[in-house]
Amino acid sequence: MSITRINHFEAKPGHETDLREFMKAVVAEIRGVDGCISCKLLNGAEDKAQLAVIEEWESIEHHKAAASVIPKEKIEKAMVYFAKPPFGIYYIK
Repeated sequence: MSITRINHFEAKPGHETDLREFMKAVVAEIRGVDGCISCKLLNGAEDKAQLAVIEEWESIEHHKAAASVIPKEKIEKAMVYFAKPPFGIYYIK
């Protein structure tokens, strides 16, 4: 049984493009990770500061193992783009 994770992100005013470009790079990296079935980035239809990443994984364990793909330094550098902490939820069919 696969799992889906929906992640929500909000950019600080003036950093919408910065966050979108950072997340595009993250999604590109995640797509190649073992256990990743799909990963896509969505832009808010009504608010360009809102982004979502929809991930489908073979298991929660695969998703958790993928956390090490993006270097901490890159994530720390990108934190200035976030208006609030990102959050995500696992879903099953």
